[in-house]
Amino acid sequence: MIEAFISLYLFLVGAVFGSFATLVGERVVDGQSIVRPASRCNHCQTPLRPWHLVPVVSWILLGGRCSVCHTRIPMRYPAQELLLGTAVVLSFWHHSDVLLSVASCLLWFVLVIAVSTDLRHLIVPNWLTYPSCLALYALCAVGEGNFVRPLLGMVVGFVMIFAVHLISGGKMGLGDAKLYLSIGAVLGAARCVESFVLACLFGAVVGILLRWTGRLERRQFIPFVPFIVMGVACANFLLSDFPDWYLHHVLRV
Repeated sequence: MIEAFISLYLFLVGAVFGSFATLVGERVVDGQSIVRPASRCNHCQTPLRPWHLVPVVSWILLGGRCSVCHTRIPMRYPAQELLLGTAVVLSFWHHSDVLLSVASCLLWFVLVIAVSTDLRHLIVPNWLTYPSCLALYALCAVGEGNFVRPLLGMVVGFVMIFAVHLISGGKMGLGDAKLYLSIGAVLGAARCVESFVLACLFGAVVGILLRWTGRLERRQFIPFVPFIVMGVACANFLLSDFPDWYLHHVLRV
């Protein structure tokens, strides 16, 4: 029973930070303060009441619309709150070391911000990627007692995306490569590669479906960070043992 209460508490904390991460991702890129003005409807500019700011729950009770102008509130808002809330719970139970749990939670906070900036402006800003990769490297290096493994993951992650950037003629942005510095520090080299392969698979499937339904034009760019998030989630939580299994049982390394 105590595990359930801990998980619920962690989810609520994560969901609150998910709401804050969404605000940061939208306001900072638009050159706005994250403090003022207070949260408000993007359409009618009506300030939101405290009961409008409860993560996920408020969106459901409001029917996904502003209580004043009834403009539809994008579903990605509660989705990002759910994402970070769930990720915080999984990170806490997945890692035995406190610093590694904190590193995983910080990575997901960064990823939620990156999703917001990518969806709105197709960018992953330097003010997000550079500080986060340094902080995550320090947390992982100290938490693991190994300063080489997270550094190797960072190098592999960056070089992998940078190579795709060059091969694709710039269609894969360097912001994604810088984001993979943080991902590589937490996941390590093997799971970092696995997450990117999965991200490409998810992106290909969704891209084909969007083209088939006529919602994606030829040569139209789509945000790739959401697919990176999907790949990282699978590699970190669902298939975390796959690289070791593949190396030992398939490659016999």
